[in-house]
Amino acid sequence: MADPLNVASCLRAMRRAGAAGEPVPADMVAMWAKVCIEALYGQQKPVRYECRRRGSNDPWEEAEPGDVTHPRRRNLVIRALYLHPPVAKQQHRWPAGSGGQGHCLDCGEVEWLAGPDCKPFAPLRDHRSDMPFRITWLIEPLEKLHYLAKHLGPTDRAKWRNETTYLIDRINDHEKGSQT
Repeated sequence: MADPLNVASCLRAMRRAGAAGEPVPADMVAMWAKVCIEALYGQQKPVRYECRRRGSNDPWEEAEPGDVTHPRRRNLVIRALYLHPPVAKQQHRWPAGSGGQGHCLDCGEVEWLAGPDCKPFAPLRDHRSDMPFRITWLIEPLEKLHYLAKHLGPTDRAKWRNETTYLIDRINDHEKGSQT
């Protein structure tokens, strides 16, 4: 396998190796760990180490240097705490020639009032696509109801035909709106 260059390709290789169910060479596991640690934390050193007795649920305590260098001898579990990598700030994008009067193309902030970093809005989801059925499935029963209204009295017939026509039109409008 070629050397994974990023965390995604590294995790994909791990999943494939796990699905195969065969042993993985130690140098491959070491390479995966190195790629993940370097990509997630860079070259930073741990802020501090914490330890607790192996198999214990006691709270974590700050580890002494000897605990870190000899955890098995002291029957300890060690964890390293890192600072999270800083999140890169996104710069505002202004329309050309706005002269301080434009709005950011990503977040909509007014140029003279905008803060130091751009925070674009999350795109709005159309929740109509989450429905467990297609609303157009209701058109056929409504058409049948419209047809069967001929067996009712004149007042009820007019009422049910108006209702079904209205609902069919709303469903068609809804479908046109969700396709655009």
